Amino acid sequence: MQDYVVEIGFDLSNAENTTFIELDDPVKGILGSTDYVLGGTLFFDVSDDVVSFSINRGKNRQLDKYGAGNATITLRNEDRKYDPLYAGSPYNGQIIPRRQVRITTNNQRVYTGSIDDWDLTYDLSGKSTSLAVCTDNMYLLANQSLGSAVNIEQFPGPRINSILNKNEVDWPADIRNLDTGQSELLADTISEGTNALSYIQQVAQSEPGFFYINRSGFAEFVGRYRRATTTDLTFADDSSGIPYKALNVIYGSELLYNNITVTQKDGVTVQASDAASEDEYGILAYEVNDLLMKETSDVVNMATFLAAKYSQPEYRFEQLTVQLDKLEEVDQQKVLAADLGDAVQVKFTPNGIGDPIERTAEIIRISHSATTEQHTVTFGLGSLEYSTWTLSDIVFGKLSAGNSLGY
Repeated sequence: MQDYVVEIGFDLSNAENTTFIELDDPVKGILGSTDYVLGGTLFFDVSDDVVSFSINRGKNRQLDKYGAGNATITLRNEDRKYDPLYAGSPYNGQIIPRRQVRITTNNQRVYTGSIDDWDLTYDLSGKSTSLAVCTDNMYLLANQSLGSAVNIEQFPGPRINSILNKNEVDWPADIRNLDTGQSELLADTISEGTNALSYIQQVAQSEPGFFYINRSGFAEFVGRYRRATTTDLTFADDSSGIPYKALNVIYGSELLYNNITVTQKDGVTVQASDAASEDEYGILAYEVNDLLMKETSDVVNMATFLAAKYSQPEYRFEQLTVQLDKLEEVDQQKVLAADLGDAVQVKFTPNGIGDPIERTAEIIRISHSATTEQHTVTFGLGSLEYSTWTLSDIVFGKLSAGNSLGY
């Protein structure tokens, strides 16, 4: 079994028999002491009480927007340690919502968030559990309204940075990782009451890029060039890469669109279509509205790119599962280090018959399911068979491989 650590942030400053500094106390009041520390929230390792945990971060389709990442942690609770009404709990008064959570496996952080609910189950046999239901801090953005404001012309990264700086949001400056982006945005006015997350996602879509909360809790904006980056993470069923337990393949119309409409906020509407695809499959429309790019050429290029990428059905790898506890340590580290938006190589020979099928895919969802006995990781995948061309990249730098010249 992997070496996992589950930590919960509790503020036990006012509890009895703690190791916090107490002013004027002859023992606990000595500054510089290594035995007593300043009060406030500290992370407590609760791993010994963990029965299981699960994590689900990402989205189901490549064209969707990222939402909040979720986690559940099942804790043994026979001694009522995680019962909010039990005064004898060492965490008395702290079994409450919004306690911070960190989950780490093999020294790799795999989840950072906060507890929304404590769900208690008491069995008459005496076997009891407490389920900590968690979301990452995308939840806070989704529940935050902005005041009215006027934005200057700027690129997506600086625009998102300005939103995170607002008093209504007050996102910590040291947990941001924001690309600048390529499409300059027009000056616009934010209306009073605008949802913070919806606006940030509108900015990201205008790139087009994506915004999410990464596994370490950072607000992350990925521009359209960084999202197509080659990786050394290769999965294969023939011993030439990391072995996987299961692979789901899909071929159909789930992401088949041949009539694209892109609308600029208070500006032009551009349509792009693929006539051959419309003749073959009928008209399948997709619309993107109220985008913030300044230049009309960016609107045209986005519509053209989407029509080319999604106009044909594609045989694609949808989901891949690995048994983490069965992998060599070096492969475990590669799997755990992967995050949303990373590119991976997948090789698959159905039933060992015929030539291998090889695809480059984008990670759009990451799920963990762990107990004391085993740990599986499942990657939801999106296609990167038609991506923006990237100079010198060994996959995305090949013009003959279906990649598109960037814009």
